[in-house]
Amino acid sequence: MDQLKIDIIGRGKVASHLFTAFSEKADTAVVNPHTLEGLRIDADFILISVTDSAIGEIIENLPAVKGIVAHTSGSTSIDLFKKKDSIRNYGVCYPLQTFTKGKRLDDSAIPFYFEGSDAEVERRLMKLASMISDNARQADSLKRRKLHVAAVFACNFTNHLWALSDKFLSDAGLDFKDLLPLIQETFEKVKYIPPREAQTGPAVRDDQATIKSHIDELDNLPDYKAIYLLLSDSIANMNRPENPSDDSHFKCQIPDLNKN
Repeated sequence: MDQLKIDIIGRGKVASHLFTAFSEKADTAVVNPHTLEGLRIDADFILISVTDSAIGEIIENLPAVKGIVAHTSGSTSIDLFKKKDSIRNYGVCYPLQTFTKGKRLDDSAIPFYFEGSDAEVERRLMKLASMISDNARQADSLKRRKLHVAAVFACNFTNHLWALSDKFLSDAGLDFKDLLPLIQETFEKVKYIPPREAQTGPAVRDDQATIKSHIDELDNLPDYKAIYLLLSDSIANMNRPENPSDDSHFKCQIPDLNKN
């Protein structure tokens, strides 16, 4: 039986990871995203793994191919393929994970969300994702977009808050690594209870004295202060009783960020 042929268009972090993962299971090749050099017309799957803004251009430049063409974006609609009449079998195969070049992950734990132009394409995309993942499921473009937005909150924004914490501590001669046990325990808790129930800190307990102390500490750091106020207000709003007996629950006064 001939080995499955998978072409991956792209050279970024996602493309590199998918190439390594699928290379252990199939005849896998990397395709130059700028020239399409190396593209195999008879490939069973062609995965477009580039920045979202470049997907449309690559689809437009693709020649007629034998196999299924799919992009790996969470926020890009499957409808983009409808602009290319010569592509009949198409879809999406989106891995919900953050990737770093050179760092191997447990592929079996990575959720893959797929969508196809028809039921047969979806069956084959599920089979493709299941070659490396134990968690493959169907999700249309709307669901994937919501997943991608949530992933930005859960991963990108959280990492940025860590970066802010790192700089804040470094400027004070302290070490971010001292926060790692706290970060690890926070992560462990949400494996077993919903994040809302795991929430701790001054905003959720309406500790206005501590909040004021923190705001004073950040008085010379306007960006930090604005983020602190915004997130504290969001935490307070999420945890406010549905029928409060009074209006004493903490409400941050967010500064006008448009003022000079």
